[in-house]
Amino acid sequence: MIRKAKLKELDRLEQLWLHASANSHPSIPRQFWVDRIAQFRKDCRDATQCLVYTDRNNAVAEAFITLLGDGTVTHLCVSPLFSGCGIGTNLISSIRDRRYPLKAEVLRENLRTRYFLQKHGFVEVERSYNVEYGQHSISMQCPRASAR
Repeated sequence: MIRKAKLKELDRLEQLWLHASANSHPSIPRQFWVDRIAQFRKDCRDATQCLVYTDRNNAVAEAFITLLGDGTVTHLCVSPLFSGCGIGTNLISSIRDRRYPLKAEVLRENLRTRYFLQKHGFVEVERSYNVEYGQHSISMQCPRASAR
């Protein structure tokens, strides 16, 4: 089930994000991500839309996606227990029908997410070196979804 996130779920979303960030970026120490938890929480609160996927009778968020008003996907995280089950695809599909193109920033070493986004129509539009992360950041964009 996909639904809007609740404020009380922020701790669970943080767990999913921290796990996904640390495991998707092996060259960056886990502490780097721990130091950015406050920013992650702010991103979630500032998001225009934050959707979660829940299983087990709507009890626990197992995946989530956050979207800014300009179409930027800031976070897309899926629990390792549910990875490869199509949940990320369902979350992307739930936000695709917008008036604007979707955008995302992905670090160069995060191959799994880059390939996932490409599979869903995102293309690289720019690459720049990000000093904070010590590697290239790739800007990706997905054209506006056609009306159904």
